[in-house]
Amino acid sequence: MVWIRILGLDLACIALYIIIMHIIKNYIILSFQNSKNKEEAAAKLNTFFIWSIFVVSTAIGALAGFSVAAILKVKGLREFTLFMILLAFEIYVVIMFFTNKIHEKIFDQKLKSLFVIRQFVVVSLGLIVMLFIVLIPILANLKTDDYKYTYLLPISIFIGFYLFWLIFLNLQYPKKELKIDEYPFIKEVLKKFNFEDIKVILLETMGQKFANLFAAGVFKPQLLITSYALENLKEDQLAAIMVHEIGHIKRNHVRKILLGWIIAVFYYLAFVFGLESLTSYFVKSNVSFVLFILAILLVGTTQFFMLVSYISRIAEIEADIFVLKSGVDKEIYENALKSIYALNYIKSDVSKPLEKIQSHLSLKKRIQILTDAEKTQYKEYYLPFKKVYSMLLAAIVVLFSSYITFGILLPNNNLIKDSANIEKIKLIKYVPAPSEGSGNGNKVNLRVEKNITDIKEIQSILRCISKTKTKSDFANTLFKRDYEIEIYKKSSQPTIYSFSSSSGVIMKYVLAEDFVKGGSKPWVGVNKELGKVISKYFNSNEN
Repeated sequence: MVWIRILGLDLACIALYIIIMHIIKNYIILSFQNSKNKEEAAAKLNTFFIWSIFVVSTAIGALAGFSVAAILKVKGLREFTLFMILLAFEIYVVIMFFTNKIHEKIFDQKLKSLFVIRQFVVVSLGLIVMLFIVLIPILANLKTDDYKYTYLLPISIFIGFYLFWLIFLNLQYPKKELKIDEYPFIKEVLKKFNFEDIKVILLETMGQKFANLFAAGVFKPQLLITSYALENLKEDQLAAIMVHEIGHIKRNHVRKILLGWIIAVFYYLAFVFGLESLTSYFVKSNVSFVLFILAILLVGTTQFFMLVSYISRIAEIEADIFVLKSGVDKEIYENALKSIYALNYIKSDVSKPLEKIQSHLSLKKRIQILTDAEKTQYKEYYLPFKKVYSMLLAAIVVLFSSYITFGILLPNNNLIKDSANIEKIKLIKYVPAPSEGSGNGNKVNLRVEKNITDIKEIQSILRCISKTKTKSDFANTLFKRDYEIEIYKKSSQPTIYSFSSSSGVIMKYVLAEDFVKGGSKPWVGVNKELGKVISKYFNSNEN
């Protein structure tokens, strides 16, 4: 029955996706046919199509993910994973079909059948890797019910997309080493920068209109050129773009960018966990806490992706200025950039918010920077890598210090925020008393119970429990207990603690099914203060 509902959901989602994409396709083709300037319209419509794919795919994926999670509830992690993988592949096939149809009409692009087959295999592999990485925090959250795993989702998305494009770039196009002797202008550029031994790799695009050059290799640099760029750029333009890529290599940008991304990841973690620990310590209202956490996640995620893009843009600016410093004529380089953007149908200008999340600046902005840099004789008017990384590292130290102070050293108040979901706390004291009819002095433990329902008293007890510092992840220690604390939450099993007032040892019990799931573990700690807090609820006769 569950699988029937899941398959029905899958069919409904993919049918809705196809309908939306069909509407978008008709709109793009009709707009192109009615346009006066075909090249300008193609660039604008290409950008619109890319963003449409992103927005619609994200919306359908989120809708499907929440829906299948609601169907499966907490159980069914395998079914959830298989459903999302299946939906991702179905969405990809639809995207590939509509992309080819649109590009045939507005780009006059005809792909070779071998390219389509190769594209399907490579992207399928990339999607498997990407989804595996992206789903890790989601599945961990569903399995353990620990919401903090969702904090890692932006990082997993970034790593997943990065690995996807790494696989795509390395396997999508057939490669062969370019014989630079057949291209004297390429050989001349390499000789000028003492790069005669560097490998120049040709990527065969097989009918795809994709013109670009890349600097690749962390330890062994390479230059990559697509066949479409080699065939459609003029020699002086191709040489100018090559100098730009050589600038990336000369400035060690591949290593600097990777280092920057690692720093950005640590900054994001420090930001989220640091501010979450502050919020957890000072904010007592459960509703306010959730709102603060959502705001922290939104700001942290936005900062993270903007930082990743900003680091890449710094590299692009440095490489652009390197071209002019190397003696390349500014007009030739600007024409080369214009040709690259035109060949790839990329808009020359975008909105400022959009530019903030792109790895490359718009053509208009790059030309403006080149003009400004030439006027100021290439003085630094932007933050270079060293300054950016120094500021990020300083912020990481401050934020991690906040996490250590308020999240580890000082008592954690998460239990206090849970008080709104607690119906009552039952305190049980075991009082030694002589056994009836026993003349040998044997004693039994009498059970005395007190129910605490006042919210302030509940918070007081929870606050005290939260101050338990020394904890061990096992609960097989035998000790003489004289108290039990049972915390009854709404719609869930009670949490039970045993406590010895003489030794101060407190033990948390966990249901067997929760322990097997890995969502919670029993522990033993020491809390001398707890005895004073709970003993006041029992009168002197009971003591």
